[in-house]
Amino acid sequence: MSHPSDPALVYPPGKEGAVNPKIEASAEVIPLSIVEEFYKRPGGTLVADLFGTDVFDFWVGRFFVGLWGVVSAGGIVVGVLFYFYQVFVVEGTLNLLQARLDPPPIATGLALPIPGTPGFNWFVIVIAATFAFIGWLMRQVDLSRKLQMGYEIPIAYGAVVSSWLTLQWFRPLAMGAWGHGFPLGITHHLDWVSNVGYQYYNFFYNPFHAAGVSLLFASTLFLAMHGSAIWSSLNRPGVDVRHIDTFWRGILGYSVGEIGIHRISFWFGAASVLSGNLCIFLSGTLVQNWASVYSFWDKLPIWDIEGAGFGLVIVGIGAVVGGVASKRRKEPEIDIEAVERGGVGLEANIGPSIYLNWMDRLFGSGLVGPFYIGIWGLLSIVFGSVTALIILLEYLWQVGYSPVLLAREIFNLSVDPPTSDYGLGWAPWHTGGAWLVATLFLHFSVMAWLMRLWTRARQTGLGKQLFWGFSAALSLYFVIYLIRPILIGTWSGASGHGLKALLDWTNNVSILYGNFYYNPFHMISVFFLLGSTLLLAMHGATICATARYGSELELQEAIVEGPGTHRSQLFWRWCMGFNANAASIHYWAWWFAALCGLSGAIGLLLSGTVITDWYAWATQANIVAPPAR
Repeated sequence: MSHPSDPALVYPPGKEGAVNPKIEASAEVIPLSIVEEFYKRPGGTLVADLFGTDVFDFWVGRFFVGLWGVVSAGGIVVGVLFYFYQVFVVEGTLNLLQARLDPPPIATGLALPIPGTPGFNWFVIVIAATFAFIGWLMRQVDLSRKLQMGYEIPIAYGAVVSSWLTLQWFRPLAMGAWGHGFPLGITHHLDWVSNVGYQYYNFFYNPFHAAGVSLLFASTLFLAMHGSAIWSSLNRPGVDVRHIDTFWRGILGYSVGEIGIHRISFWFGAASVLSGNLCIFLSGTLVQNWASVYSFWDKLPIWDIEGAGFGLVIVGIGAVVGGVASKRRKEPEIDIEAVERGGVGLEANIGPSIYLNWMDRLFGSGLVGPFYIGIWGLLSIVFGSVTALIILLEYLWQVGYSPVLLAREIFNLSVDPPTSDYGLGWAPWHTGGAWLVATLFLHFSVMAWLMRLWTRARQTGLGKQLFWGFSAALSLYFVIYLIRPILIGTWSGASGHGLKALLDWTNNVSILYGNFYYNPFHMISVFFLLGSTLLLAMHGATICATARYGSELELQEAIVEGPGTHRSQLFWRWCMGFNANAASIHYWAWWFAALCGLSGAIGLLLSGTVITDWYAWATQANIVAPPAR
């Protein structure tokens, strides 16, 4: 399929600026409705290319249909009908929150259930949903072809579909019974999520679970950072992408660039789902106890070599890193004064500005540095260093100042808060006092970093969206380490400083206060966490798929939409029935990320202060699925 050249667009009067090089000069801005008429024509689908015609190549309102749309719609209709039949007829309830659709009993193995037997409706819904998901995926392929885009969006969505296939097909097949499939029901699946964790000891020790959750939080962080950067630059005279780059290079030493942030978004979003697939697939198939997986660590031969061997390992690593660094080819010199000028004293930029070719090729931006510290940055680094030093010294004390034991036990070591016997009072240094001091300096450090974001935004002419986004994240931090412990009257309610300590604390909170998954604010927080990852992945995939048309130049595209942004909007309008634009998608991004932290903070704050058992609360609220009949 081929289209004529895209309509050319320019900035409207009063909004002159650097024009997207993919957009040629024209006399007027063309509305999206007219652009839609230009693209809304038959042809380009897989079926049309294979067989010469596609009888389903048409639109119903804003929705593109296509053969795969028919397949997807059929799966949706069948699945919904059987779901409602199970809820309203079989279970005889009008409360959708109490619906439960269990897979066939494990004892039946992989035998296909027949009508009237337990699990039959579940099995039909799973088959229908699988057709719906795959049909929707292939429909996205057709839309990408119609709009002459890349295939990044269906690839990202394919990662999501792979999670469904892993839960309902691959893992049950590997374990030999459909009964190991994922139950369906709005709240009923919460019991399954909780029970699976305890079946394989502490599920938080699952390294792929840790990786997946870390990627989810990283995706939410990236979403907040990107949404804040664009939102804080919109409708601000004289502010362009250079201000954003200067801001991030000053804060982090590097700005990933316009296309780079969307590549990272695409990669991280997909990787978080794929990590989750490994997390659940390995549980029960190859791993029965996630705590025992790490037994190999203590048996490594390097721990028998004592200090000399440990030193050789460190020296060897240093030699390798040094050798690689020394072989890096010389890159073009960058005139740092021409790139960005710093102030004087503490407000001056630190370090040279260097160009790394491999980062340019990977992210589209290869300029690293200079780094801006400022008075607030200096305070944050000093306070954070004191925290790290206290924790390190406490770790060393716990292992008898042995560097070998420190390296071996680093994942198990922890600086814990005082026990409940001390309440909110002072405790001896090694029984909680070190935690009190380290945490106090950590509070100072994060608050100083928050002020650094505020001052740097002012210096670069940006808005304060990142400041407020980071404040939303800090609300959860302070609930964990300060506000909630004060309300319950003991520092022991906070998490210790250590990897295992944090995982155990997370697990124990759920045990102490019933099934924490029934906490409605936890549900909302997880919704925004997963939603942020999905939003990040889909936005990143959309920009990557249309970058050939200049869609990554979002500040310009927010003023005048070019062919890349047109294609992006039409894709989602034809796929979902609605679409955001180059500006509003970043408003969505900021709010999703911010509400993730805020709702999580509220949910944790209520635990132990107002609600002592979330499962009992959910039972009284009539949202717990009744026992299976």
